[in-house]
Amino acid sequence: VDAQWLHKHVQDDAVLLIDASSARAYAAKHIPGAISVDLYTYGSPHKVAPAEMEQRMRSWGISPGRKIVLYDQGASMEATWLFFELHYHGYPASDLFILDGGLAMWQAAGGAVTQEPTPPPSPGTFRIPRVNEDQRVRLAEFVTASGDPASHTLVEALEPAQHFGGTKFFDRAGHVPNAIMLPVGDFFNADKTFKSPE
Repeated sequence: VDAQWLHKHVQDDAVLLIDASSARAYAAKHIPGAISVDLYTYGSPHKVAPAEMEQRMRSWGISPGRKIVLYDQGASMEATWLFFELHYHGYPASDLFILDGGLAMWQAAGGAVTQEPTPPPSPGTFRIPRVNEDQRVRLAEFVTASGDPASHTLVEALEPAQHFGGTKFFDRAGHVPNAIMLPVGDFFNADKTFKSPE
């Protein structure tokens, strides 16, 4: 969704606005009414039991039928990461949206920001029906893809300095064999909106 759409619907009870930026960025400024969900603070959702993730999602105010609009600072990976995690844990993709251009585009369009934390929402009622396991690749599949480039395409999101070994990612420099570099920045225009499919 774009900033104009959000401006019209931000007060709608059927819309839940989630800021997926870091807690520090959220504290500096965020859209009024946005709930802070910092996955770096929570830890990787796929490493917790579905029952625990369900409780987290409810604490964020997630209920069936709500349209969830996710955003980050713009041209980043946090909103898309949270989009994936919510979809993986059974929330319908048809009710998940990303604010195109994130907070940067919201402000460029004249949208208000605040430093006041949003009060905790009323607990949601969402129940995880099942996880969409077919949407996630596990290590064995990943290793197979790396060793079989004729039948698999392994795409990574590392920046060029990491891919080519200029900086270390975790404990080593370089990239997984046969990985194709597609850094996050390649998906965005200069104004932090998503590039067109073309």
